Amino acid sequence: MSLSYAATVPRHLVHRRSPGDVLLTDYETVDGTHRAAVQFPTSHRMFAPVRRTHDSLMVAEALRQAISLFCHVNHGVPLDHVVFIEHSRFEILDPLSVDDIDDSLVAESITTDVTFENESLDNMKLSARLLNGIHLVASGTASVRTIGPEVYSQFRKSTIADPHFRFLPAGTEVVPPSSVGRLDPSDVVLARHTSDGTIVVAPDPRNLAMFDHSVEYLPGVTMLEAARQALRLATETPALDFTSCEVRFMGFAEWTNPCSVIVDTDSTDGVYRIQFEHDGEVLSAMSVTATSEPWLASTDRSSR
Repeated sequence: MSLSYAATVPRHLVHRRSPGDVLLTDYETVDGTHRAAVQFPTSHRMFAPVRRTHDSLMVAEALRQAISLFCHVNHGVPLDHVVFIEHSRFEILDPLSVDDIDDSLVAESITTDVTFENESLDNMKLSARLLNGIHLVASGTASVRTIGPEVYSQFRKSTIADPHFRFLPAGTEVVPPSSVGRLDPSDVVLARHTSDGTIVVAPDPRNLAMFDHSVEYLPGVTMLEAARQALRLATETPALDFTSCEVRFMGFAEWTNPCSVIVDTDSTDGVYRIQFEHDGEVLSAMSVTATSEPWLASTDRSSR
């Protein structure tokens, strides 16, 4: 079976409302390997290609959507369950030029371990890779936990964002867009306490490029963008983009109870460590590598 790029997969399988935010177009399973056709937009408000190469978080989102798709289609996870990625890692091995993709991008995934509770999938570990034709452009791993509605309701209280305004804690102001590589303040997901400079995650729910539907907690891709903006701010390098990222999520970041961001820029091994905390409790920890160098050499760009 050959994968088709003619239309997107059903949007509910990847938990997106807008068809324009669905990055997968087809799927199949061959000899135990799950394969999904991937199609990146050539423009995007939040994750637009830079220097004619695709944004690293677009790669991360494609892998996330593939995980969601395969959980529902191949592992029988009900659509009302939360697919909670507790631990994941991705690495971009080769820059993905917008000029080199012609219906050939495929996300492949192999499930390496599955555990069940009451005959339902409870935990799953998998490895994944992103191929452009025969060329490997990114790889990753993930550990996934599925949470049913009853357990979810006991686990936390829902705090859906008010879609009409941005919640800013008292004494904070939105970080200047230019300091985090953005042009529009609504694309900035960080705010700073004017008293001590503490940085908190405070995105704007009116930004439909990031929140195409109301969500009860801050999605993983929002936290990744918060980490990237925090790293850009701390290093004073607005052009930084991830080349790899390892992240653990220990809890949910809430809209009306913003978590703080702590960036360790004292990197001797080229790895930056970023932590999200609330009331002394760690919600997420990330280890990332990043670069501000052009993905493609000028000779490569000029020849296209």
